[in-house]
Amino acid sequence: MPRSFPRISLLALLAVTAFAAPAYAGTLSATATISDVQVSPGIYDYSLNLNDTGTTTIGTFWFSWIPGAGFLSATPSDVISPSGWTNKLTNGGAAIQWTSTTSASLLQPGWSLDGFGFESTETPAQLLLDFPGPGIGAGDPVLTSTIYGGAPFSSSPYSFPVSETPEPGTLLLTLSGLGLAATSLKSRFLRRS
Repeated sequence: MPRSFPRISLLALLAVTAFAAPAYAGTLSATATISDVQVSPGIYDYSLNLNDTGTTTIGTFWFSWIPGAGFLSATPSDVISPSGWTNKLTNGGAAIQWTSTTSASLLQPGWSLDGFGFESTETPAQLLLDFPGPGIGAGDPVLTSTIYGGAPFSSSPYSFPVSETPEPGTLLLTLSGLGLAATSLKSRFLRRS
């Protein structure tokens, strides 16, 4: 009997360790969208929405950045954060790092979070370009961003391109065009019958 006690203790220790694993031990994955409004000549207000598509929390959202390189050509201003998150400019103003300040504000799997924003003289067209370089990240989209499961560098990074949200006018034009195309096809079909 004395020999089985250490095995039971070892199994109990392994079980406790498994349940005490950090929340970011799952799959890290995300999508994000960016929208813009021109607030004055040469100044754009950008808003971002982050979606957790993985199986673990997100605690860091590093916009326009991969490890070792920031991609923004103009330093952002008036950076805002969602409740429970803080922000700071990194890479000499070429990237924005948003970090959750408490475990309660971590972005949960399947959830989305808005409230990330900034102003910039960089135009929407410039944000859609590839980073010209030189150095790390040359050729990557400027909108490439990186997330971590907790604090910066607390997990393996996951990088992905942020998508542009179509402007309401563009969306309305697209839907109108689809409606007209459907009406035209329907009338052709009816004439042939």
